[in-house]
Amino acid sequence: MKTSISGLLLLSLTLSLGAAETPPIASSTPLLAPDGNANFRTWTNTTGKKVEASFRGIESGNIFLQTRDGYVYRLALDTLIPEDQKLAQSLKPEGLGIPKDPGLAQAAAIIDKGVLMGLTKAGQKPNPLASDEQFIRRVYLDLAGRIPTREEALAFINDTSSSKRASVIDTLINDDGFTSRMYNYMSDMLRVTDDAQKSKFFTYQEWLKQQIADNRPWNLVVREMMTADGKLLENGATGYLLRDRGMRLDNLSLTLSTFLGANVACAQCHDHPFADWTQRQFYEMAAFFGASDTYNNRKGGGALGMNLRNLREELGQQAFAQARRLMYANQLKIADGEKNDTTLPDDYKYVKDGKPGDAVAPKLISWTKEDHRLRCYQNVESALKKADDDSHLREVFADWMTSPDNPRFAMTISNRLWKLAFGVGIKEPVTDLDDPNASSNPALIHHLANEMVRLKFDLRAFMRLLCNTQTYQREAVTAELAMGQPFYFPGPILRRMTAEQAWDSCVTLAIGDKVDHFKMKRADTYAQVMNLGSAELSMEVLKEKLDAMQNMRQSSMFGDAPKGKGAKKKGKRAAMMREASATNNEEEDYSKPQMMGGLVLARASELRQPEREDHFLRMFGQSDRQIADSNSEEGSVPQVLMLMNGEAQEVLSSRQAMAVSAAEKQESAQGQVESLYLSFFSRKPTAEELKSIYEDINNGLKPGDLAWVLFNSREFVFVQ
Repeated sequence: MKTSISGLLLLSLTLSLGAAETPPIASSTPLLAPDGNANFRTWTNTTGKKVEASFRGIESGNIFLQTRDGYVYRLALDTLIPEDQKLAQSLKPEGLGIPKDPGLAQAAAIIDKGVLMGLTKAGQKPNPLASDEQFIRRVYLDLAGRIPTREEALAFINDTSSSKRASVIDTLINDDGFTSRMYNYMSDMLRVTDDAQKSKFFTYQEWLKQQIADNRPWNLVVREMMTADGKLLENGATGYLLRDRGMRLDNLSLTLSTFLGANVACAQCHDHPFADWTQRQFYEMAAFFGASDTYNNRKGGGALGMNLRNLREELGQQAFAQARRLMYANQLKIADGEKNDTTLPDDYKYVKDGKPGDAVAPKLISWTKEDHRLRCYQNVESALKKADDDSHLREVFADWMTSPDNPRFAMTISNRLWKLAFGVGIKEPVTDLDDPNASSNPALIHHLANEMVRLKFDLRAFMRLLCNTQTYQREAVTAELAMGQPFYFPGPILRRMTAEQAWDSCVTLAIGDKVDHFKMKRADTYAQVMNLGSAELSMEVLKEKLDAMQNMRQSSMFGDAPKGKGAKKKGKRAAMMREASATNNEEEDYSKPQMMGGLVLARASELRQPEREDHFLRMFGQSDRQIADSNSEEGSVPQVLMLMNGEAQEVLSSRQAMAVSAAEKQESAQGQVESLYLSFFSRKPTAEELKSIYEDINNGLKPGDLAWVLFNSREFVFVQ
């Protein structure tokens, strides 16, 4: 009979040390822990029974011990011999401390063991565990996408509970900040933009945010993107395929690399020179989308297109242009026909496989000969045989790709999330998983894929698991990674904040925990104004729609980014107008963002996607969303200039900024300095730093000046 990990561990918590089936151990202590924990040793109870385990903490008269297999035992402290009781009371729990979920603790310990095996094989050792100050800043940046506030950092540092790390992970993983963090990551991966195909993609954006907020399983989210039909204005999930409207082959290439790590891009034009994929295989995969129409070629432009042809003079140039935008928005839709129209290209040259123009039937790629024995492959073969027409092909493809037993789907997203937490993937690049055995730790990457399936593609649960490992909670690796050399994860790598992390941290310094209050809601209004439904378009209806579009454009939420000469000046003027309209009353209005110094102080996820070129976000590496996964964390001179003299610097060094305001309320100079250090770095200054700053304070340094210094330090922009 099979028992779940969680069930086994819950059972183990009720066991006494005397009941544990562990033989007496004569080795000395401390011992080598399977996860590198220095508190791993032999523990003895009053009856002489012994067990090897890591010390996890003491709580309410009980001691918590974790054995090699990851089991966590809760024992009455007085059941141990006096020497071990005294030892336990002198020890400080390492890393996670007392876990909240025994099943999670075992799963995390297995990952740690896998990492340690890789390190040992490479002749390396794990880094020491990160301090509380390092951990709290890192986990906020990785899970909430921002640094903690001064109050949040102090609350954690001053917490004496042995389970405080597990508690803060649980809090952050269920918070709004996680939705924002994951949306920023997925927006880069999926190339989410406000503007594409001459229309707004607001419904796609808000659909994606809602999937993350609802914690919908990843396989179901991706499946819906693959199978969605209808108008973009009515079904946000259609946005993924419509982002590449009319470019079936390009979209397929991105789909395979993004969700399966299949390196097939070259096979779009010719047989892949460095992999096994052929051009015919690529077209056979494309045939699964061969009956799907994203360009309305089969039905034409409809009545709307015909009505507009002779209206230029009557409407005027500007109104006519808006009428065309109305048309484009309503033509963005997906529909499936009954026949797959995929054919080999006119320049196809592999005559042994076919001739140019030959019809291509759908067929799946595979990585090994054994793949076709998997249920997901067999289901596809059965579905293709039974179907009367080709209208179902997208669903067949989606069911195969997102299946739990697909050899690459779970592995790809787990490798991506591992990189999100540790700064580098087990297999790099994350878009090429054709050979998992070429990764730095093949056993680990296969195990993580199994864990993703076990967790039913729950991304919050998976990130929670990674953050509960000792590996995640170790000090960062500061040495530069050698090009092309495998990385074995003695700890996460030291990395620069993403553009979104840096911006959201700036907003946090300015307005504190109000950072998640404002939510940009544009989809419903935009869809209501733009959607023509199925009714016949008359001149009266058209003019009503154009008036509604004009009113919508005048709203700051829908206004396009200024372009051309004087764009920056116009953008600042528009921002000041928004500031004037924003509420400044004591009663908060969550429908409007807070403003300061001409900047909209809202999460990156609630701003323009992507932001204007001269905005902080773009200067710090936010991608233009034209290429997947193209955010940059490279430094540049413009970034330095923006930190020193930009709008964000002016806001953060002003007395209105919450970090500066909180510092000014401290009575002593030391209190002011400590307050700012906690706000920016989640730590107090060292004695040497205090001494140096005291001299500057005596020479007239103000809290706002010190905020400028800390903001421009290397420590601020790095995730330790």
